[in-house]
Amino acid sequence: MKKKLNSSLIITLMLALLALACTPHKHEAGEEYTCPMHPAVIADAPGACPVCGMDLVRKVSEGEKVPITPDLASLTRSANEKIRSSIRTVRGEYRAMPVTLEAKGTVAYDTRYVRTIPSRVGGRLEKVYLRYYYQQVKQGQKVAEVYSPELVAAQREFLYLTEHDATNTGLITLAKNKLLLLGLTEKQVTQIQKRKDVYTTVPVFSPVEGYLVPATTQAVTATQGAQPSAVSGMDGMPASQPQTDAAGAAIPQTATGSALREGDYITAGETLFRLASASALRVELNLPAAQATSIKTGTTVKLDFENGHTNQAAVDLVQPFFEEGEAFVKIRVYTRNTGDLHIGHFVQATFTVDPHESLWLPRDAVLDLGLDRIVFIKNNDSFSARKIEIGIRTKDWIEIRQGLASADEVAANAHYLVDSESFIKPANEP
Repeated sequence: MKKKLNSSLIITLMLALLALACTPHKHEAGEEYTCPMHPAVIADAPGACPVCGMDLVRKVSEGEKVPITPDLASLTRSANEKIRSSIRTVRGEYRAMPVTLEAKGTVAYDTRYVRTIPSRVGGRLEKVYLRYYYQQVKQGQKVAEVYSPELVAAQREFLYLTEHDATNTGLITLAKNKLLLLGLTEKQVTQIQKRKDVYTTVPVFSPVEGYLVPATTQAVTATQGAQPSAVSGMDGMPASQPQTDAAGAAIPQTATGSALREGDYITAGETLFRLASASALRVELNLPAAQATSIKTGTTVKLDFENGHTNQAAVDLVQPFFEEGEAFVKIRVYTRNTGDLHIGHFVQATFTVDPHESLWLPRDAVLDLGLDRIVFIKNNDSFSARKIEIGIRTKDWIEIRQGLASADEVAANAHYLVDSESFIKPANEP
């Protein structure tokens, strides 16, 4: 009996030792744990950081392999790696595509019907009644008052003859005609004779009706080496002289076209104001140069003035040059529907041009980077970026001019493949 009890005890001890050996350790001897935010914190067992409270993580020993998880694999992928994907692809279609182009523009005044208000005498502007551009001006409206020594002297000469030499009708007639040539009216001359006094300032009236528009920018230069007159202003006042550089050459000065103000000096024949007729308007549209190549004089255009009115018109002029600082071609269209329009009114235009035969690709397949356009070419089961040159754009299609063949398969939606720098940069660039 005693021998059987000893055998049972031995078996029980062996089973306990076996179970203890099979129990996993929470951490191996020599492992260290640290805080990701405070590397100075070191512990020999898992726990919390005494500084920030974060969980301690095990430090990887030298030479230990790190398991590659899917998230880590996406971050460590080579920048030159190609994308393997099964997304839908399309091919360019070579056909005659009916083209409908859209453009935006504004209503502007017709420069063929711009009238000017000149000054017949030189002098100083005492009053200016036109304060801002596109101000409406009525026919016969007073626009300015000018002080002119020449006109004052002519009035005094006329009064002297009428008072002291009334029988000399010839000289009186010449003096009166001189006043009329200097800009006075018959009524003003009669009033001068009645009141027997001169007008120190002479009003200037608008001969036409319209809107005040900026003057055309003009470059004013002086001949190199020429010395301007020191006394060329009003009543012997020195006029402003052109600036010169170190060599004595005149520096070009540009008139900005700003409106005249009170106190400015003017010369005989100088244009004071420019008035555009309100009944003569035109539409100026802006179109990218690549699309403007298919627009010609006479092309039909539908104008939507966004006020419930539309008009069918034809292109009158395609501007053959670019304005400085612009990347658009201006297209001029004349319209008869001017009743509800004003200068600066926004216009939406739709052009209908003849079918254009070329290689076309859906718009979604082209990635526009601003200066470059990119498509993703499929090679076997991977995609790589390629730079292309485009032409006309329609609502759903883009004309491909260079960089793509009709046999090339491209990603149907290029934006799905933009997840790395390497695909934005064309493959043919370093």
